[in-house]
Amino acid sequence: MSSLVEGVRKGLGRNLKGDIFGGITSSVVALPLALAFGVASGAGAAAGLYSAIFCGTIAAIFGGSPAQISGPTGGMTVVLVPVFKELGLEGLFLAMFLAGLIQIGLSLLKVGKYVHYIPHPVIAGFTNGIAILIFSQQIPMLRTADGLPNWPAIAIAAAVIGIMFIWPRITKAVPGSLVGLIVTTVVAVIFLSGRLDIIGEIPTSLPRPQLGFFLTDWQNYLHVLKPAIMLALLGAIESLLAAVVVDEMAGTRHNSDRELFGQGLGNTVATLFGGIAGTGAIVRSAVNVRSGGRTPFSGAFHGFLILLVTVALGKYASNIPMATLAGILMMTAIGMIDWESIKDLKRAPLADSAVMLVTAGLTVFTDLVTAVAIGVVLSMALFTSKMSQAPLTDRREGDLLVLSLNGPLFFGMAKRFLDRVEAAGPGTAMAWDLRHVTSVDATGAVILRKAYRKATEQGNQVYIIGMQEQVHRVLEKFEVLSELEPGSLHRSVDEVHDRLRADSSI
Repeated sequence: MSSLVEGVRKGLGRNLKGDIFGGITSSVVALPLALAFGVASGAGAAAGLYSAIFCGTIAAIFGGSPAQISGPTGGMTVVLVPVFKELGLEGLFLAMFLAGLIQIGLSLLKVGKYVHYIPHPVIAGFTNGIAILIFSQQIPMLRTADGLPNWPAIAIAAAVIGIMFIWPRITKAVPGSLVGLIVTTVVAVIFLSGRLDIIGEIPTSLPRPQLGFFLTDWQNYLHVLKPAIMLALLGAIESLLAAVVVDEMAGTRHNSDRELFGQGLGNTVATLFGGIAGTGAIVRSAVNVRSGGRTPFSGAFHGFLILLVTVALGKYASNIPMATLAGILMMTAIGMIDWESIKDLKRAPLADSAVMLVTAGLTVFTDLVTAVAIGVVLSMALFTSKMSQAPLTDRREGDLLVLSLNGPLFFGMAKRFLDRVEAAGPGTAMAWDLRHVTSVDATGAVILRKAYRKATEQGNQVYIIGMQEQVHRVLEKFEVLSELEPGSLHRSVDEVHDRLRADSSI
């Protein structure tokens, strides 16, 4: 609650005008999208509106990104669709409720910062995969019950897409999605009445808490756990990535764990009042920032305005054609595609391009959690392979074999080092140059100890040159240094040569 007080104080004290304009413009952008995402999810248009109202307001109040606008998004909706088809409406709401609790748990565990370690090719991959799914999921709305093309619906959807494409070239003061929604609805009512599916009645009263999904067998909770985790992770990733974009635009700095808490609480409450789960929304947040919004007051005001519109004008929304919403979502999907990543396919390293394409394909044909998990693992494997090729050189300086390591000594590089040591043969004086080893992990320490034992068993002399503080600390903990012969540590190759000459003169 302190963040609300702080946001209101800042807004009333310094930024009231900017926050009001930000709330107004972002709510205008959010309204048609909320309707469209609600219908697409299977929960209905009202569920999208309630998400924008409750999730948008609560995430703004309790979240950690001051200028971020939250609500239903394309990425979340894509995941909601298969959950609804598999578990039904009651199972969907239970999964969304648990997802909100999981996000709150993630915030308490302070794992928000780790989301930023997801590689860019993975993010681009699942973003493009989500865009493909959103677009393809609208195609059935443009067909008849027999599977044939529904030409009136196709015409309406095409008109919306055309308006959304052309309108920004005329003015950006009013979003093209809202213009397309109004124009095509009026045309449909006048000329196509009875020939198109419409969204139907939207309640104009305040929603009441719905607790029916709680009253279910405990086994159902286990059944929805996987989709709940999937929803929670997607919401966390999308919200925190959006928060980074907002920081760059607004000059703010978000708190990742607090943002997760706000999103989790917003989704929990929204679900209780019949709303679908939401996330931080980049486009709506960008509109808010460009219009002057800088504090949580703008996000809360955006939710309040959508509530007023729902109560005052909800009865008129019943005539909106489903094809209109399909057109809005199709154009939204086109706008979601990371075109820059597609251009980069030719110039990016082959490994990065492969990760992006694999992640996109898995997003389309499996599910988002599987896609992100495999994408991250694949990125890690490729990174490990690349790092294991870090320079490991050997050279002869008289009777001394110098092995020079550069970069981290970790599990990916350890075997190469051990192979070089074993290939030296018996009776060799070796200097292991560790001056440029930046870090060592447990595997690296164990391999060094194993290599030293093998070398000494073969009658080799081993000298170690230079160690950075972290390397020295790890080798000490693993008792590698305690096994060294006295006089084995040196600062340079020249010192080793001096030691060898002194030993040979005795």
